[in-house]
Amino acid sequence: MALPLVWLADALREAGLAVVETDGWRERTATSGPQPAPVGVLEHHTATPASYDNPAPSVQLCIDGRPDLAGPLCHAVIGFDGVVHMIAAGRANHAGEAKASGPNPGGDGNTLYVGFEWDYQGVDQGPSPEQHAAALTATRVVLERLGRPADAARGHKETSVTGKIDPGHVDMDRFRAELGNKDQEDQMTPEQEAILRRLEHELLGPRGPNGEIQGWHTELGPRTIVAMLVDLVNTVVAKQAPDIPAQAGAGDPEAIKKAFQALPPDQAAPLLAELVRIQHDRQLTPEQYAQRPQP
Repeated sequence: MALPLVWLADALREAGLAVVETDGWRERTATSGPQPAPVGVLEHHTATPASYDNPAPSVQLCIDGRPDLAGPLCHAVIGFDGVVHMIAAGRANHAGEAKASGPNPGGDGNTLYVGFEWDYQGVDQGPSPEQHAAALTATRVVLERLGRPADAARGHKETSVTGKIDPGHVDMDRFRAELGNKDQEDQMTPEQEAILRRLEHELLGPRGPNGEIQGWHTELGPRTIVAMLVDLVNTVVAKQAPDIPAQAGAGDPEAIKKAFQALPPDQAAPLLAELVRIQHDRQLTPEQYAQRPQP
């Protein structure tokens, strides 16, 4: 008899995701309890450092399990590059005992949830833009199949009775809000979502452990692109247009607009190019970010 989630790979692929089907995933199941009868999707991180060069290092671990927990450990692994690797179509040991969360009841989390493991470290490393976009799409697909609302997507940190923190660097309220945007007239493809996520990442820097905006780590402290842009504009304006206030704050859009309007177009363009160059020079690779000295 077919396992409950054999439809998952085809559904994800139809939604535009890149899907890798590991050998035997359609027959793979844990024997620790009943088969899934899911009412929601549970998001996790693997706690393994990942990169674009090694985007899914935890696939075999999620198939085989750990010494303390038999596999499979999820239904699919979402790689750092946004590729989804199918792990199991039956029961997976990913959730343990779950407390009630959102519209979902408490109980056996391995029965209640489809489990996605995002392959990244989770403490010093957040998900990549491609990974986040793929998780949104994959979660939407499952919730639509189940006939469940966006609120039925939960983070393990929201259902755990043992203090789990995953998925780290992800604001689950914001994640659910983005899921709810699906009904917009111009729905983005997974590739477009990934591009948008990367632009946001470039502008705001890696998010904090709870998904908060924290900016890039610079010699001046945490700085978003907007804050650095204000600094550059104020420096130029203070020299060339003394009548325009040079103390505009990063949170004052009108002051920023006035500062730009004070610049001739032939000076504004090089200024923006210089800002982009500075940002690229300061941006850390995922490996550098994971290895940076802790305060």
